[in-house]
Amino acid sequence: MKIGELVKQYIKPIFFYCDTQAHDEVYSLLDPQYSKNTFGVYYPFCIEIENIEPSQSKRYWTEIYLVRGKRVRVTSQWFEASKPQFITYLKSKGIAPELDLTGDEADPITNKQPAPPSSRANSRYRGNPIGNAQNLFIRNILSSIGIESFNETDWNATKAYFSHRCAYCGTETELLIEHALPINKEKLGEHRLGNLVPSCKLCNSNKGGKDFREFLGPNAEAISQIEEYMDSRNYVPLEDNKQIKLILNMAHKEVAALADRYITIINELFVQSPNNEIDNRDTTNPVDAA
Repeated sequence: MKIGELVKQYIKPIFFYCDTQAHDEVYSLLDPQYSKNTFGVYYPFCIEIENIEPSQSKRYWTEIYLVRGKRVRVTSQWFEASKPQFITYLKSKGIAPELDLTGDEADPITNKQPAPPSSRANSRYRGNPIGNAQNLFIRNILSSIGIESFNETDWNATKAYFSHRCAYCGTETELLIEHALPINKEKLGEHRLGNLVPSCKLCNSNKGGKDFREFLGPNAEAISQIEEYMDSRNYVPLEDNKQIKLILNMAHKEVAALADRYITIINELFVQSPNNEIDNRDTTNPVDAA
């Protein structure tokens, strides 16, 4: 299957993943640098339609999608060399975990697909995506703002408030610390006592990136209990604070920019030979060497 056909086939599953599991993933897909690092393409995976310049309109397919309240179009600027990176992305996000490379002939002896070429000079299988660092940085910020302190005794009191049962399903079992409002730049949850509720393993897994109201749906009784608990701990959610969202979006982008800066600095310590192999540059101080 050609790369363009493959991408079109998985646009809706990718946006469904953004809507239901990883709400801040859409911000990554709107970032040109993320698309370059992740897919090896030079345009963002998608762009909000109001941000498309007339001269670049042809760089995006015409179909409009709605994801996390944003109306977007997806870039059409794909190359066959990007196929392995796109498939790796789908598999890493659990969108298409069983997907195999298609369009390439298998080795007649091993019956395995050949290793695909990469579109990036330093592409590395199962490398550490910058998105992991970006999200961890945001979590660190949201986990540290303010001056609140609490300890294990406070957490035990929280479990007692919920009668040592899961705050979502009411099951009496082993309980985990769960953030009612997820700690990300979309939901702006914090690691404060008022945002911590006890959860069973199953609910913790199923809730994913949803806030407690989305997850509980029509269960008004459980929603009310969590809201009353938040009030009892004087927890005021940041949910709709546009200024903080703007600051965190800036921080998210700066992490990628900072990584690129130091990658460039370190790469400048090496030289590239005529046959495109990287050789160690002699970094000895010429004064000392003399």
